[in-house]
Amino acid sequence: SSHFGSSGHPRRRSVARRAMPETKITDVRVPLPWEQAVAHRDAAKNKAARQFLAIWQEHKGRQDSELLWGEEVEYFLVDVGGESARVALCADEVLRRLGTASAPADGSAVGSGWRTEYGNMMVEGVTEPPFAWAIDEILRLEPALAWRRREVERVAREVGESVRVVTLAAFPLLGVPGCTAPPAEPAPTGEVSQSVLCPDEATSPHPRYQTFTANYRKRKSCKVGAFIPRDGIAEGQRLGPDEVAKLPFDLARRGSQERDPVPGHIYLDSQAFGACQCCMQATFLARNIEEARYLTDQFLVLAPLFLALTAATPFLRGLVAETDTRWPAFQQSWDDRCEEELGRVRNSRTSPCDLFIGEGLAKDAAAEGAANDVEVPVHAPAVGLLTEAGVDPLLSRHVAHTLVRDPLVIFEDRLDIDDAKDADHWDQLLGTNWGNVRFKPPPRADSGIGWRVEFRSPDVQLTDFENAAVVAVVRLLAEVMVEERWDLVIPVSLSDQNDAASAERCAASRGRFWFRESVLGSGTVQQRSLQDIFSGEGGIFPRCRAWLARRREAAACSAEAVERLGSYMRLFERRAEGSLPTPASFLRERLRRHPAYRGDGEVPIAFVHDLCKFASAVNAPGHPWPEELLGPSPEASG
Repeated sequence: SSHFGSSGHPRRRSVARRAMPETKITDVRVPLPWEQAVAHRDAAKNKAARQFLAIWQEHKGRQDSELLWGEEVEYFLVDVGGESARVALCADEVLRRLGTASAPADGSAVGSGWRTEYGNMMVEGVTEPPFAWAIDEILRLEPALAWRRREVERVAREVGESVRVVTLAAFPLLGVPGCTAPPAEPAPTGEVSQSVLCPDEATSPHPRYQTFTANYRKRKSCKVGAFIPRDGIAEGQRLGPDEVAKLPFDLARRGSQERDPVPGHIYLDSQAFGACQCCMQATFLARNIEEARYLTDQFLVLAPLFLALTAATPFLRGLVAETDTRWPAFQQSWDDRCEEELGRVRNSRTSPCDLFIGEGLAKDAAAEGAANDVEVPVHAPAVGLLTEAGVDPLLSRHVAHTLVRDPLVIFEDRLDIDDAKDADHWDQLLGTNWGNVRFKPPPRADSGIGWRVEFRSPDVQLTDFENAAVVAVVRLLAEVMVEERWDLVIPVSLSDQNDAASAERCAASRGRFWFRESVLGSGTVQQRSLQDIFSGEGGIFPRCRAWLARRREAAACSAEAVERLGSYMRLFERRAEGSLPTPASFLRERLRRHPAYRGDGEVPIAFVHDLCKFASAVNAPGHPWPEELLGPSPEASG
């Protein structure tokens, strides 16, 4: 059905599209295996460029007046039967029972769309229909998340009475023997991941994901490898980015089947270790292409800051990590570069974005050169095609940089689609580049959906309150930035440094990040604490509060909405000042105090069992407010 009604305005339906290639539960088409797909990759890239061009030509002048926003949350299914703690490989059955969308019968909350995820222990829920742009819509967000969690939990318990639903960013024991229910064994000589640590059954059983995983490995010419520093490792012993990128090839040449090939590092040898992590995303429909490009640039600067503030991944493969977020494992385990590309293509498909693309930069060569100070490879034929058709050079470079990656999902029956009407090749290539922000054109030339931006960096949080806080604050920032025309752009090379800093332990309260002296673009770029950036004079939250006060004075929002946003901003202010822990610090301390922990950096099953029960119960109605994690409850302090 059309995404638009007869008025030409978007119907209020989900604008939050999937990060991984989109698959309906009933879609059992199998992509071409790499041996066959490789013959079509250049043709697919060229068709993708033409498909983007058709979209741009149709929608470059588009103006949307009804702005919408939504979010996506990924949930883990865990089995806590007996004293165990295992991922429950039943997402396909849970999704079958949920259907594609549902909503409370009494209309008490916004409904949810349900989506297949890469892991067969994961379910994704998305806002459906999306929220309208009024500030008071944020009051509907937390109840929507709470209803959605209860609905997944209800169905999960029908599938297995000991199955629980949790929003952990990473399941601490994935890759430990016996980590799945039902039990499954790794297949080092199999056809999919060839992992010695993680069974292929952890991946969704849908043929698309199995073939996709194998294609990744075959394109790279060896299986993937991530190497995350263990807790307490000396700085000088940590592998550098270049060493990490080369190691999978060295291990393949040695025929290594070791579980721990590098001392002091947590080895992860399957894409599942990255894709079977849970994140929190927000999607915004912009008024036009200019606004979407502007928001993309501002979000690129904010993304690592919010990753630090939401850090929730201190445990991987049963071991305590020296890092705090999911991103290093995600970035390294989805690096499909072959060995000869390492010097030419500077990072993996899951790296932060490489280019600022705002129209202001497109019109100012000096400013664009200062911002985009890192050379990026491009697909040359796409640059020529797009610039000759009138696409500005900066946006052409962005699209052509996306097309540097090879298509890994090609369907034989889609090879000869009409580029003026269908955008399957472009959509597949865009959907298999997982940056921390995504600029999303309309899906097709005849689409009723407009220009969107995805904010993709945050780790998922333990509670619905925290997840609502992330989305609501980013939603507030989107409007304040557009209205006040903030200019947060810094050189890409410094943004890269911020991305690296965001993963470090206690980065929210101890880290320093490159940021402009003024959010309006004046002054120098300096290394600053998050407390200074968010709470200092002229900082992000003081400006947001002043903006909200003006809106309240104009009766454009309710006192309740202002108060709710204030409680969300206080959560992040307290994390930045260190008076509240990030989820990662909270989990580390919980492990340290657990009676089963021996202080050796190994995460006991008993701890994970208790953690999963807590993570499920803490969101249940009537559970005591977790003040140690969230501070005083808004009701108590309000």
